[in-house]
Amino acid sequence: MNSKRIVPESDPIVLKEGSVSVKIYVTNNRIYRRNPATGQRELKSTHPQFTLTYYAGARRVKRKFASQAKAEREGRLVLTNLNNAEGEVLKLIGLDRAAYVNASQTLREWRPGADLGVAITDYVTSSKRLPEGVTIGDCITAFLARHPSGLPRRTVAEVVKELVASKTNAGRSDVYLKDLRGRLGHFADSFAVPISTVTATQIQEWIDNRGGAGRTRNNFRRLIGSLFKFAVRRGYLPKDHSEMDGVEKADNGGGEIEIFTPGELSKLFAACRPEMIPYLAIAAFCGLRAAEIQRLDWSEVHFTGTERFVEVKAGKAKTASRRTVPITDNCAAWLAKYAQASGPVAAFERSDKQLFLYLAEKAGVPWKHNGLRHSFISYRLADIKNVHQVSLEAGNSAQMVFRHYRQLVRDSEATAWFAIAPAPTPNAGQVIPMPAAAA
Repeated sequence: MNSKRIVPESDPIVLKEGSVSVKIYVTNNRIYRRNPATGQRELKSTHPQFTLTYYAGARRVKRKFASQAKAEREGRLVLTNLNNAEGEVLKLIGLDRAAYVNASQTLREWRPGADLGVAITDYVTSSKRLPEGVTIGDCITAFLARHPSGLPRRTVAEVVKELVASKTNAGRSDVYLKDLRGRLGHFADSFAVPISTVTATQIQEWIDNRGGAGRTRNNFRRLIGSLFKFAVRRGYLPKDHSEMDGVEKADNGGGEIEIFTPGELSKLFAACRPEMIPYLAIAAFCGLRAAEIQRLDWSEVHFTGTERFVEVKAGKAKTASRRTVPITDNCAAWLAKYAQASGPVAAFERSDKQLFLYLAEKAGVPWKHNGLRHSFISYRLADIKNVHQVSLEAGNSAQMVFRHYRQLVRDSEATAWFAIAPAPTPNAGQVIPMPAAAA
């Protein structure tokens, strides 16, 4: 292999004369060939290479030489020519000369090695891309508002990890944490970028592209909003960060709340398999959510003392707040036969599916989404006439209970609902008939 001395590649050699400078970059030029015997690409030779670079107006010029001496000799000639050209420019008179001198001085005070021609070309090119009336200064102001200097840079995934850790330490429920990891995990997978660069338009498109019901999309929006608020509190985003304001809430459909009639509930109990009765009774007469019943243990069902109630612990509640729900007389009657000291109340991994997939069809009753919980809140409110107590028992806000459940049912229907009880032995499994007017 023919080769000359390999030179170390280092910082460029700078030649300067007056206010003008040129640079010489030292590199090694490697020449390869394909070996006809092996077919492999092999290094044929290596030669030192000296590249002279300078600006002629807005154009960057690069010239290569085999020796440093030749490159420097040419560089000196270029410096002389550039200085002569600048001298010709300084022959300008009046305002033109003053504008040129001021522009050159301002540019070199900011960056001594900057080229005035390049700066002007870059400014004009960038300005042409902006809408009428918008300046480069406006763009810089907007950028600095979103990326203030000194803020730590964190990726979306890093902030999600910190948020989950913070909520775990705060004792939030396992259900909430699972939802947080799942939804925000998908979001972080799609945005492997600093959180400060994510825009409202990108968030909106991401949520819309996921599809699903309006409630599902709003759940994503809610948790993403929590992520950005957390980032603001941690100092990863400016305090006035407002990208989530540009993300629209989805339409939930605005459909009417559906509830079961006392007659329909009686049919469900009559068709219910014994192992499903505790689930059905607690859902209908205590109003627990499906997931809350699924996590409920018999040790949390207190119905033998003077105060009968179901305890929904903070770690098992959707809202991460402990609450207690009174057990009515008819509910206690349904539970008495099945109560245990401890163990899961729900007999199946997804007891709610047992209801709408099998029980409703067997009973001949159309299934209604969240119908048992909606029914409890509606009939309980009609029965005790106390919005705040019902909201505490249901784990909802008083505003929601008042807005959605007030005046849905009559008092007589509420009385009939909480009168549904198992028939006394020996006819266990049957349901005590209700008054004809309430059926």
